[in-house]
Amino acid sequence: MRLRADHKLFLTYLAVIAAVVLALTVGLGALLRRHMTEMLADDLRRELLLARSLYHDRPAASPDSVADWLGAVSGRRVTLIRRDGTVIGESQVDDERLAAMENHASRPEIRAALQGRLGRAVRRSASVGMDELYMAVPAAGGSVIRLAVPLREVRATVARVRRGVFGVGALALALTALLSLGFSVAITRPLRRLAAVAREMAGGDLGRRARTRRDDEVGELAEALDTLAAELQRRLGQLEGERAEMQALIDSMSEAVIAVDERGRVRRANPAARRIFALSGDPRGLAPDQVARRPAFLELVRRAIDGEAVPPSELTHHGRHLLATAHALPAGGAVLVFLDVSELRRLEGVRRDFVANASHELKTPLTAIRGYAETLLDPQLPPELGRQFAGTVRENAERLQRIIDDLLDLSRIESGGWRVEPEIVSLREIAHDAWSSVQAAAAPKGVELRVDVPAECEFVDADPAAVRQVLANLFSNAVRYVGQDGRVELRARGGAPRDGREWIEVEVRDDGAGIAQSHLPRIFERFYRADAARSRAEGGTGLGLAIVKHLVEAHGGRVEAESALGQGTTIRFGLPAPEEA
Repeated sequence: MRLRADHKLFLTYLAVIAAVVLALTVGLGALLRRHMTEMLADDLRRELLLARSLYHDRPAASPDSVADWLGAVSGRRVTLIRRDGTVIGESQVDDERLAAMENHASRPEIRAALQGRLGRAVRRSASVGMDELYMAVPAAGGSVIRLAVPLREVRATVARVRRGVFGVGALALALTALLSLGFSVAITRPLRRLAAVAREMAGGDLGRRARTRRDDEVGELAEALDTLAAELQRRLGQLEGERAEMQALIDSMSEAVIAVDERGRVRRANPAARRIFALSGDPRGLAPDQVARRPAFLELVRRAIDGEAVPPSELTHHGRHLLATAHALPAGGAVLVFLDVSELRRLEGVRRDFVANASHELKTPLTAIRGYAETLLDPQLPPELGRQFAGTVRENAERLQRIIDDLLDLSRIESGGWRVEPEIVSLREIAHDAWSSVQAAAAPKGVELRVDVPAECEFVDADPAAVRQVLANLFSNAVRYVGQDGRVELRARGGAPRDGREWIEVEVRDDGAGIAQSHLPRIFERFYRADAARSRAEGGTGLGLAIVKHLVEAHGGRVEAESALGQGTTIRFGLPAPEEA
């Protein structure tokens, strides 16, 4: 059974007091017995000397009668012994028993008396059956006279004193027990309170305080405990703040971060990692093959856990290009970092395609210009054919100029060199103005422009030059792909409110050849053509829709296309409506 501190203190005090009472009782009894025995021996010695004198005064009487007389006078047991140890007189033994008494020559007090000294001994008497104090001295004629006194009175007195001491000790023990119990409780109560406070602190409640006003060691302990708790609370708060900052930093990283233990199981994954690897719910405890089954990923985890130096390597996962690095942790496990470079790889591909397409687009008119120019240098070339070749050179030079102008416009828009300067403009007026730039190409085909713009949708809050360029590019594409007597239609409708303001939805629709569904996602890329041969034959640069997309997005709008082969094409985009005054 586990004893509390107050119980231990109480039992300790009780044991000490009990030992003191027991020692006092035993020691005082022994001391009292020795003292009373000495007092009795002193009295007995005087009486013995007196008895010897009386014995010498009655030499004619028989020894046994003298012993009886001396015993009656002194009240002691008197024994007379000859030199050879034979008992010749005994005050408490009759004549029949006297003759049967054993020889006393071996008694220590008798031996001492026969040697001329005062003999003394304490032992149990075989004759009377009790403990007695014996004292003997030499008498006349070489005999010995001995007096004996029973010690029962001494023992009774000692017993009474012991009982008194024991009673007083028991009362003192009871009072001490009460005092020690109160003292132990008073001592251990603040300690138990401090222990309870320490347990609450250990349980996480570091705001708990002992707050004692004692000036002793317990008060010092309580103050030290409060100081420790305050320091721990400060340190833990600091660590918690640093941990929260680190967690926020990791969670805000665009890179995917996954921490694994020594078995490769996930310990932590930031939101980017859960998004890239499609980890739903709590990913902790997932095995590596549950995160990604790619051999490159599993090999990366294995090498990192084994403590190998893993250089940056690229792997693919669900169509994403990931640049992966891994570092082993000192306590076991590893941290894996994945940077999604899919957009970078896509941009690299776009750059390569752009360089190739731009080179091809520029090379085509330059080749034509060079070839026809070399032909024009022939002095024997007929004038009519020379004029025809010169016209072709001019057309290709104009086409080259349009490509360069569009590239410069696109570069200026993408680099931020061009800024939107919005003002309230009429869609109807800008549409007719933009149509005039393609009228020369539309007239031979008999293509007409129809404008369907309600009065409430006529005005937009946009850059007029940008809107004119958007519509001119869309009209040019529409005229290029519609057939004879085709139709181009401009429509405007109120769009859904967005970002707290109204929007106008504009559509440019034609009834031309249309675009296959497989080409629609890419028609807004630079130099992309659904029908490259026809577009080049009709002088397209392949940059018009890319410019349209950037100009619309600069106004905060979006552009999209709908088309089907043989059913025409619709380009839809949004422009902000004027804000109400």
